[in-house]
Amino acid sequence: MREAIGTETIFKAVIIFTLIFAAFLAVAITYNKAYRMKNQAMYILEKYEGINDNSLRIINNYLKNNGYKTTGNCESGEYGINNLDENTYITANGKDRFYYCLKPVNKDEKTYITIKVFFRFSLPFLDDLLTFKVTGETKGIRNF
Repeated sequence: MREAIGTETIFKAVIIFTLIFAAFLAVAITYNKAYRMKNQAMYILEKYEGINDNSLRIINNYLKNNGYKTTGNCESGEYGINNLDENTYITANGKDRFYYCLKPVNKDEKTYITIKVFFRFSLPFLDDLLTFKVTGETKGIRNF
């Protein structure tokens, strides 16, 4: 009888460890995808020297073509993009959901743009558990 209880306990521990490892792996993969999206968007903003029609069009096409569909809340004062088919942004009020957020900050005759993209941890039977954000800031873009 003692051996049966020991085997059952070990079996439960292995199952729990496997589930935790699978959850960690799922979060790492989705975080990596969001991180790549953020880095590419930062590169595009730097290349096209800020927020303009060209940079928004290219970022939106990149996100659309890579299957990015996660939305999240932008803070008040940030610019949010809520439609990847249009090259326009609106000022966020803290309540609406956006695909990504932009916030330009002027310092020392340069503009630094903070970008925020989102990723979510979801399981099929629990839907969306948590939504996380990945932020980054571009290099200084010279003001003209």
